[in-house]
Amino acid sequence: MIRKTSARQVKSVRTGFRIIEILQNHDGAGLDELERQVGLAKSTVHNYLSTLESMGYVVERDGTYYLGLRFLTHGMAAKSRLRIRGAVADSLGTLAESVDQPVWWITEEHGRGLFVESAVPDGATPVYGRVGKRSYLHTHAPGKAILASLPATYVEDIVEHHGLTAHTKETIQKAERLDSELAAIRDRGYAVGDGESALGVRSVGVAFEGPASGHHGIGIFGYSHDFSTPPDREVTTALGRAVADIDAETEVN
Repeated sequence: MIRKTSARQVKSVRTGFRIIEILQNHDGAGLDELERQVGLAKSTVHNYLSTLESMGYVVERDGTYYLGLRFLTHGMAAKSRLRIRGAVADSLGTLAESVDQPVWWITEEHGRGLFVESAVPDGATPVYGRVGKRSYLHTHAPGKAILASLPATYVEDIVEHHGLTAHTKETIQKAERLDSELAAIRDRGYAVGDGESALGVRSVGVAFEGPASGHHGIGIFGYSHDFSTPPDREVTTALGRAVADIDAETEVN
């Protein structure tokens, strides 16, 4: 669900999290860089940093500020809330070895896709994504599979709220084209992404529903030359088998 923006927001909270996002996106930043990006006086930015540092959320090393490890506590708590983690983790490993490609588990929250966990087969290297990455659902296969599984009214809300942000020239940017793509995904049972999140990266994905009506996707990500078009039946069958295994284990538990 996408919450409507309240007019009664606490500006200082937004500023604090803006600083946190900058530190994360830049893997650390100095006071001058933060002053430039946040648009506040250096003394004010320093006060925010000092407060966050005293609470363990920021550390300073030789004039550069980084996120503190205390965030791990919150991240792991949020991840444990996804009660299907054990079932998905087992299936991810099996799927990755089966298709010999990196795979990702993605979940929908507030209309965005969160990269939760991955599995990489022996001898392979990750192609796309990182744990905690927030993505636009229309830019990759598991995200589009999730969109295809959602009620049409919610998809409309997502597009209205987030727009159809373009990462490459291949990214879907028109609602009509997205609607057509989602209809095709529902017909064939899986989604394909080709250069929409990053040029040269292709993905194949399916969606499934977890406890409490949570919406999730599993996607295989690789370089374009690693996939045929359309994807091999072995790939789509392996994805379907992974979802069936997750469903079976979730029912047992």
